[in-house]
Amino acid sequence: VDVVAGSSAVELLSDVESDASPRYCVRVAPRPTFGLGLIMAKAIVYKWAILSPLEHCMKRLGIDHAEMLLLHSDARTSFPFWVLDGAAEAYRQGLCNKVGVSQPKATVASVRRIQEELTKRGVALSCVMLPFSLLNRRALGLIEECRSLGVQVFATIALGRDELASGRYTAANPTGGEISVPRFTLAQLVPMRPLHEALASVAARARQRVEKPVDTTMVALQWVRSKGASPFCDVASEVNAKALAGCTGWNLAEDEVKQLDDAADEIDKTRPRGYRGG
Repeated sequence: VDVVAGSSAVELLSDVESDASPRYCVRVAPRPTFGLGLIMAKAIVYKWAILSPLEHCMKRLGIDHAEMLLLHSDARTSFPFWVLDGAAEAYRQGLCNKVGVSQPKATVASVRRIQEELTKRGVALSCVMLPFSLLNRRALGLIEECRSLGVQVFATIALGRDELASGRYTAANPTGGEISVPRFTLAQLVPMRPLHEALASVAARARQRVEKPVDTTMVALQWVRSKGASPFCDVASEVNAKALAGCTGWNLAEDEVKQLDDAADEIDKTRPRGYRGG
């Protein structure tokens, strides 16, 4: 279970009564030190920045350690040395089994640097979490590099922003089959037609090939897997939960991956230069 320390989700999860024993991946955004990180005692700094938020989160969840500690930052591509010291200390104290980073703006250089710094502290960089989908392929090179470094990649927003890459919401079906106000306008959906048609085509071929139910959401998630990343998506909806579960036991064929790549290329050509959506 992926949870952000200090978020409302922690409180919701803490109130759930269940016999299950989930393994938690805790994302911690290091607390700011207001310029004091260089002059205060190291133990005090990393206790404030990392250990206290992590320990408070674990206490609320009723666990004594996290499966994964993820150092999270929406903006930066590196962390001060005391943040990495704090992560290493959490690992040494048994507060987490693994350490990773959650950085939407991560680069090959930044991941290499963080891996080197953690290695110096006796900790392996286990994973990188970043946005990646058919509509946001900027991380392709980084994913390939992570594979060569032995670092797992988790793809957040794997179905695109607002799940536009799922193929459920199309110009012909703007509500995705739901009885509701359309989530997207036709102006947003019509340019996506090449990708949506490719998703539907691949889903139809995959159904015949693997002889099991396959929909466009599964295909979009399998495309992420084909690139070497593990897809993350919101499983609050039954559709997404079933799609994730339905991805086991089969993969996309090479020509199916290429068909989706070509469709995504066509979409990219219609976007304005410097587009940062997803």
